[in-house]
Amino acid sequence: MLRRLVVLGWLLLVPVAAQLPEPYRAYEQAQRAEDARGLERLLEEPGYVQILAARALARMAASSPSRRLELAERAARFENAASDWLWVGRLREVLGDAPGAAEAYGKALPEPEAEAALVRLAGAGVRRAYAALYAGRAYEALLEALPAEGEAVWRGRALAGLHRYAEALPYYRAWAGEAREGWLALGRLLLRLERYAEAEAAFRAAGGAEGAYGRGRALEALGQSDAAVRAYLEARTPEALWRATALLERSGRTAEALPRYRELAQGGSKYADDATLRLWVLARRRGDAALEAWAYERLEGGLALLAGKEGPEPPAPEACAAANAAVPGRATVEQLLREGREAWALGEARWWAARLDPTGAWGIVGVLQRHGLWGASLRLARDLPGLPRHCDWPLRYPRAYPERVRREAAAFGLEPELLWAVMRVESRFDPEAVSPTGAKGLMQFVAATWADVARRLGEAPGDPFDTDAAVRYGAYYLRRLLDACDRQLVCALTGYNGGPGYTRRALAAAGGDVWDFLRFQPRDEPREYVERVLWAYAVYKALYGSGR
Repeated sequence: MLRRLVVLGWLLLVPVAAQLPEPYRAYEQAQRAEDARGLERLLEEPGYVQILAARALARMAASSPSRRLELAERAARFENAASDWLWVGRLREVLGDAPGAAEAYGKALPEPEAEAALVRLAGAGVRRAYAALYAGRAYEALLEALPAEGEAVWRGRALAGLHRYAEALPYYRAWAGEAREGWLALGRLLLRLERYAEAEAAFRAAGGAEGAYGRGRALEALGQSDAAVRAYLEARTPEALWRATALLERSGRTAEALPRYRELAQGGSKYADDATLRLWVLARRRGDAALEAWAYERLEGGLALLAGKEGPEPPAPEACAAANAAVPGRATVEQLLREGREAWALGEARWWAARLDPTGAWGIVGVLQRHGLWGASLRLARDLPGLPRHCDWPLRYPRAYPERVRREAAAFGLEPELLWAVMRVESRFDPEAVSPTGAKGLMQFVAATWADVARRLGEAPGDPFDTDAAVRYGAYYLRRLLDACDRQLVCALTGYNGGPGYTRRALAAAGGDVWDFLRFQPRDEPREYVERVLWAYAVYKALYGSGR
């Protein structure tokens, strides 16, 4: 009876396998038969199948450990998956490469086997295991792995990683006695402990631009604004100049801030666009037409739209016809998707995108989007170069989940382009996205806000990873923020990212002035977020607005 069931199962599988592209059909047959020679032949086949074959061979005992390691590394470098790095770590240990094993296990964290292996290697004196545990944020395991005596630096860093700052302090003091880096680390720890005078002394001992910046932070916290400005100007880093200009403005020394804003505007840091916008605002307030024109000319991206600049022009369809040409790999990706082999199709797409010219690679992105794989398509597109005349924009800014977005946008009185822009910046259309702070899903809700929206909608909280629920909750929340902000988009977007309470406090501190609100809010992230959403919104409107 059992044999008949096995045969029946085999017969049921055959029609499915027969529809697979030939190399993948050969792979399934070779893997099922544990045919090492058949798998070896597939290593030369173009496409993701060679990665699958390498992985399978690495896990078979038919080859030597060194050959298996070579194949395991090939799979791990392509996939960067914890399961593959575990095999690399195991095989490196077999071959006596303990430091290399520690490096591989570090890439497999937070897998329990990887953590246990690193603790074991650390106990055997492999110091690279300390760095791997720390980089993987396995702080408790790092403390467990450290010897009873010594290793003050790693012990202090592990304790600080666990937010046990007071316990970490003596170890940081010992570190400071050994190296300049230790003084910098001690200064940062003392800032966290709000021991500002001691922090200033530690940064002074460290010296250099980083030390000067740290002194500025400590002096600013102590209320010594003039001394903080001098320290920031000594540091001369973009972040230091940004903080110095804020202090100069607040103390009525705007004229001194202007050349520093100009220096930032001409640089390449994340503050360049913010400084340019601020120059434009201040020039208008001061009646400086020349400076206003200079700043206006340099304004780009989302913040330029706030200054009244025209939005971007959409690409001309006739200029982008080449982007739709046939490309290698496209047919295989589509066939795998039709057969329900999504993981293999995504692997095939990545393999070809890394080897094709930009036009071909964007063609592969388009295949994924036609099959509704929005998040996967943008992951693939992240590192691709743009196409001439912005022909990549329709793929870089797709109308993801179109029916859901249009339905919920209409229900809550939003433009679908705004909802797409927020969703793209929040999660890049990945319904399973989880941020370091625990925000989940397409619209990146933290648990408390998700529950509050559900309560206001009069329903039990849905699943934040459910696409329908995420789009509905996001549209409702964005509508509510716009209403609370009297339809002021900058306020609503800041509230979406930083929270309504943060936004109310920052607006009140700025006297309700949106320009001062943008400049003086205490955190950088909401301001950068607003710029990114505004730009995405403008691109979406250029591509799809007004019935396009």
